[in-house]
Order: sequence, then structure tokens, then C-alpha cells
Amino acid sequence: MKELKDHSGLDWSSWFWVDKEEYGGAWKTGRCRYRIEKSVGRDNEGRQILMVWVNLDKYDPHKFRQTFYEISFDEYLVFLDRAIEQGEVKPNERQHFIDKANSPFIPPWDASKDIVVYRDGRYTLGQKNERPYLIADGEEYALTCHPYEPCLYITDKNGNMTAVHNAFDPFDVLECFHRGDILTSITGFEYDAADFCRMAEYAAGMMDISISDAEAVFGDRPKNKRRKAPGIEKTSSPDNHEDETGAKNAAGSHGPDRTPDDPFYELIARYPDSVVDYCIVSSENDIGRNAHWMALVWACRKLFIDEDGETLWNFDVSKADAKKISADELFSREKKKGELTYRTAFLDPPHKNRYTGADFEKVNAALFPRGTDGIEVYKWTTDWSDYFDDGHEWWGTLCLTVYDKALDRFAVIMASATD
Repeated sequence: MKELKDHSGLDWSSWFWVDKEEYGGAWKTGRCRYRIEKSVGRDNEGRQILMVWVNLDKYDPHKFRQTFYEISFDEYLVFLDRAIEQGEVKPNERQHFIDKANSPFIPPWDASKDIVVYRDGRYTLGQKNERPYLIADGEEYALTCHPYEPCLYITDKNGNMTAVHNAFDPFDVLECFHRGDILTSITGFEYDAADFCRMAEYAAGMMDISISDAEAVFGDRPKNKRRKAPGIEKTSSPDNHEDETGAKNAAGSHGPDRTPDDPFYELIARYPDSVVDYCIVSSENDIGRNAHWMALVWACRKLFIDEDGETLWNFDVSKADAKKISADELFSREKKKGELTYRTAFLDPPHKNRYTGADFEKVNAALFPRGTDGIEVYKWTTDWSDYFDDGHEWWGTLCLTVYDKALDRFAVIMASATD
């Protein structure tokens, strides 16, 4: 083991922690929980490195000392087995780190270098002027990401942007394929470079889409590429495909569907003069505000885009904000100045209808057939779609997402009208 005085240029992607020696006493709190930590990885010359990190001040996590040592491969294996024993590395990851140690070293990705990572007869994936890009059938797209969440942005030459949620940082994508690795999404689906290009091309133009829905382009192909039979790939048409439950969705959508056979739609069809739009969206077993946001995204894709894929109203749900309200507020009879309530939207539109409170109760009995004790409601802002432009003139706008725990589904309720 040899101490290294110069320890610049470290490939942090291959490091794993080994020992975390507890100090005892007051240091077992916050970011100063451990006094000494050891990590193993390699530097930019491909050498195996041991780093020893020592906290120097129990009150200041920024005061520390790092010492680096070059170690042999045999010593690397000893540290790896110790990391497994300490629970810092899972046993099934052992071979992965051994392969990393023995693989040809490729320097970390240079974000300032112009390079083409992948090219075939249809796609070009690379980076120029410090910006990742994709060319698909001659159409060029800029690839960027959200700084605070795993959200891939795909922007065409006209500035139209699609957000693919729970996706990838494009720089990580380029580095992965530059290394010859397989990219794995949050759903467990494995990509090579051609797969990524195909997914991004399919998602482009959909405005808001989750990664699981973008992966509908692969049909029922197995997620794990390493287990896929060579040369065999079964796909379905991107305009008419089946999701994992076998349910077909129109306009190339994939994921929570509108459940068009729900009895509620039969009942609400009896109220043609209602200006309130409804969309029932099945749950994806998620909870909280983000689940409501995804339900709103899917409702917009169903209500704002027709069956031919033509946009009826432009929308950017990434700009929508929400606050949680109670079930009592949802059905309140109280009229607040400057705010449109759900009851008012149904019973008192600009062009009067003859619906009564009994009709309102009947609609909601069908919408929430098991009662409203277990519902969760979010009220959304309405400055993110021109669907709401008419209502902004004077009458008002409404956008609500209601999660029904009893049925495990969302009801999205919107309204906007003018005279």
C-alpha cells in the first residue's frame, strides 16, 4: 500500500465505502456521525485507490482530512469483501465491482468535448457546444434535464419541449454509452444507445410523459436486454398498442387510462349542458402531490388532445401549482369572491342550464360511489393552458384532482367558460 501525494482526477463512479468506524458519544448525530470512513475506487489512470476520510471537528462536517493510497488488486478484493461484510455493498454486486476493476479504463465524461456517441442509418446521438443532442430521421432535438428532479427535456427546432419524467440526465446517458454500458431506467428497462434514441424520438412532441409511458414504444419486449434472444424484438405500432394489462389506449398513450367503460361516463352523458369536464384516471400505486400531478398530466392528454393526436388546447403542466383542500371545501355551497367553486361551475355556468342541486348530488354519487370519507383533493392553478383562457375573462376557472382511496383512482375535474 503506497500513499499518493497527488490525488487529482478521481473516477468517483466506481467507488464504494468499506469501513465507517463509529466514534462514540456526541458525534453520532447529523453529518458527523462517523469519525473515520474508508472508500475504494480508482483514479483517472486506472489505479486502484483507497481513500481514508477523517472528520477533524465534531461540529463542522466541512473540516476533514483525506489520505489516498494505491493498492493492489488483491488488496482491492480484501476491501471489497469487507464492504460486503459491513453491509456497504450487496453480495450480488461483488462481480460488478470486480468487472469494474478489470475493465479497460475510460476517463470520465468531458462535458466540453464535441463527440458522437452513437450513429446508425436513422439516429445520431452526441454532444456539441457542450449540449447533448439527438438527430432522428433528420430532425434534431436538444436534450436537457431538470436540475432538481430526474426529468429529461426533449426540445425540437421550434422550441416545443417534451418533459419525460423519472427519466435520465442526458450527460449521464452519453457517458454510459461512451463506456459501452447498458442504461437502466427507473422501471428496470435496459437500454442500449439505439433503444434510447428510439424512446426519445417516440416521446418527442408529447409535452408531458412518464418514462414508463415512453417505454410503450418497445411493446412487450423483455426489460432485460442481456436476456433477450439475439435479433428478436417484438414491437407494436406506436399509434395503437397494449399496455401491461392488455388495455388499449388511443393516440399512442400508455399508462393510467381514462377507464371509458366506467359507469360514471354513462351518467354524465345525460348532462350535455354541463361545462365541467371530467376524466377518471387509474392510480399507479403512487401517493401524494406528485401522483395527483401525474393524474392531471394524463387527464390533459385525454381531454386536450384528440384521437388523431391533434392538440385542442396547448398546455404545460410543469407550470401548474397546487394546494391541498378538504372534501368540505370541494363541495362547499359558499361562494368566495374571485373564486369559482365546483358546485357553482356545475350549476351556474355563463349560459344557464336547468340542473339542480339534486342533479349535482347525483353526479357526485356516481363519481364517488363509495362515499367521500376517504378522498384527497388538490386544487390547481390555471395559468398553464389556453383551455382556461375563456374562464379567465370573467367567469372563472377550476382545476381539481381528487384521489378516491376506496376505488384507488383519480377524478380530474376542470371547468372554464365565457359568454
